Amino acid sequence: MRQALISIMVLLLCSQPALALQGAAGTASAALQVSDAWMRALPPGQPTAAAYLTLKNVSESPILLVEISASVASRVEIHESVQEDGMWRMRAMPRMELAAGQSLSLEPGGIHLMMFGMQRSPQPGQQFQFEFTLASGETVSATANVRATGASSAHRHH
Repeated sequence: MRQALISIMVLLLCSQPALALQGAAGTASAALQVSDAWMRALPPGQPTAAAYLTLKNVSESPILLVEISASVASRVEIHESVQEDGMWRMRAMPRMELAAGQSLSLEPGGIHLMMFGMQRSPQPGQQFQFEFTLASGETVSATANVRATGASSAHRHH
């Protein structure tokens, strides 16, 4: 009987750290998920580029995306392509709110990321990093793949 009690106590004590780690990992999960990030390869000397991806708010509350940085650019902005007076124009969006559970695809001809001050010309097969900052201070990193030019439908502005 005593041996059985000791075995149960050891089992309970050993399982507690595992449960604590599992709980910590669950609470550390990001409210924002970023997937399918990509951009087209660039010719040498191109100062700007566009990137595309899918954002998903996996939390139960709205989130506000306030800043984005990229390892290959000095500045990143969210841009929206809009038609005004028969002309397509890009308009910067200083912030982007995603409702609880909302997904948003950033794609050619619509909302996209505009990168300025390209530090190098990404080539097919290379990868680079984005960091997304929410109003809560939370940051989320994502890797983007560089695709060959013409790998997707043409973007109206680039």
